Amino acid sequence: MRRTGSWGILVDCAEREVAKRSKRLWIAVLHQAIEDANGRTRSAEKSASTIGDVQRDALIWIFHDQSTAGNSFHTICDILDLDPDQARQRLRRVPAIRRGLHRTRLDVGQGEG
Repeated sequence: MRRTGSWGILVDCAEREVAKRSKRLWIAVLHQAIEDANGRTRSAEKSASTIGDVQRDALIWIFHDQSTAGNSFHTICDILDLDPDQARQRLRRVPAIRRGLHRTRLDVGQGEG
């Protein structure tokens, strides 16, 4: 739908700004998931078992979640114009992530989808 006049221009600008901010939010979500998958959490007060649980949850979300829900790894990659399978392949090369997958036995079957 084409908008006319200054009101239409303002609406278009607002929609672009919302889309830009939304994209930044999903980039931050993906970044945090990668940090968690690496075993790096933001709180130094967390126990080793809690850090392990956070890492395991992040690894499951990235490598084994087959959901197409709005907050799934696959959907976020789509929003950010990333190929989820290619992203998983690249992440699998990160030594800390590879160790986490092996330690949690999530590397069995590779789980990419």
